[in-house]
Amino acid sequence: MKRFLAVSLSILVLCSAYGRDKDNEIALSYSQFTTPQFVYLLGGMFGMVFSMGNVTLENMAMPGALSLEYTRFVNKTFGFGGSITADYMTADKYIGKDADKTYDGKFRMFFLSVMPHAKAYWFDNPHFGMYSKVGAGCALVPDEAGSTSLSFAAQLSPVCMDFGGDSFRGFLELGVGMQGIFSLGIRKRF
Repeated sequence: MKRFLAVSLSILVLCSAYGRDKDNEIALSYSQFTTPQFVYLLGGMFGMVFSMGNVTLENMAMPGALSLEYTRFVNKTFGFGGSITADYMTADKYIGKDADKTYDGKFRMFFLSVMPHAKAYWFDNPHFGMYSKVGAGCALVPDEAGSTSLSFAAQLSPVCMDFGGDSFRGFLELGVGMQGIFSLGIRKRF
């Protein structure tokens, strides 16, 4: 996760230095309450229910998802691009009940989503804008054995806003999917 953040910030800085026009955006965001987090929580609950309490997950950690996104605008309203989102979750797995409970290792899940997206601005004033975004693609899901499976990935963010200057803006996106119920971030227009 630290490596992903370092690479993302490096790309943001490089694009800031070499941008020529304002038809492009690159964004870095942090998200919570993602679809993988929801599935992870449900899996833990169902595992406990169906094992009648013999399998439990404790010390769950869901630090949140990080996304790197690029958008190219074809006019002042519509843009197309793509995003890469990394989401990691972990918990301690225990087998048995109460006094007979034994530690059975870490239970981990990692999702790396790649999604093309479309963005449409409702309005874009010099210091504040509102837009909607939709994206769909695939998620790479490595397992403990070292193999990787593919899964469908999507994000629907109907209410989004950005604020700031002409080049740098902060943003908040509300939606559902791989980038979560809410995302906070910064973007650079170039």
